[in-house]
Amino acid sequence: MTFLRRLALQWALLTRLPLPASWVPPGLDDAPSLSWAPLVGGVLGLGTGACGWLLARSLPPLPAAWGTCGLYALAGWALHLDGWSDLADGFGSGRRGEALREVMKDSRIGGFGALALVWGVGMWSLLLAQIPASRWPLALAFAGATGRFALCVAAWRGVYPWESGMGRCFVREYRGAHLALALLLAAPFLLPFPGGTPLSLCGAALAGLGMAGAFNRRMGGVNGDVLGGTEVLGELIALGILAS
Repeated sequence: MTFLRRLALQWALLTRLPLPASWVPPGLDDAPSLSWAPLVGGVLGLGTGACGWLLARSLPPLPAAWGTCGLYALAGWALHLDGWSDLADGFGSGRRGEALREVMKDSRIGGFGALALVWGVGMWSLLLAQIPASRWPLALAFAGATGRFALCVAAWRGVYPWESGMGRCFVREYRGAHLALALLLAAPFLLPFPGGTPLSLCGAALAGLGMAGAFNRRMGGVNGDVLGGTEVLGELIALGILAS
């Protein structure tokens, strides 16, 4: 039951696809549940990839890939894209510490954030279009699990000095054993591409460690925006490996 409750918690947090209310436990203060994020990402990618494959049967690869990206964002990836754009606005501001955090918390998007969104979804779609459409379900499951594993690495190495915020419990209480579980839950979605799995995991680990290290120094810690931005970077790395 703990497995199912934590899976339901991450599903409700990371996707827009509804579950019965009785399935979702109250509150978000369960750090170990973050380990289920790669499983949620893999399932979400698998389903979106299947829809994309159907699109590709009647559209050229690039328009089908853009359409798939839109479906993926609507299903839940937009949460991570929001963090990606906030990171870009933060970096573009040139600020540090609490001033940087305030820029990232601003609900308005700036020029750097808008550019990051265009570049991120464009690159994601271009990379997907380089992969045969028949492999999109497995490829997006691979990328979804890899990106969420990168997020878990960032939570493991991050610090959270603030007293409030969505990322508080995940970053403050996430431990090495939780990260090992995240890797285990990601593994089924990585196995179909054994040649790309080591590179993808290394890329995800470097993305998570790099993001956590950079924002621990520059902002004083890792918040939800950093986790979301790390996930997007991890997915782009994974798709780049599969497309090469």
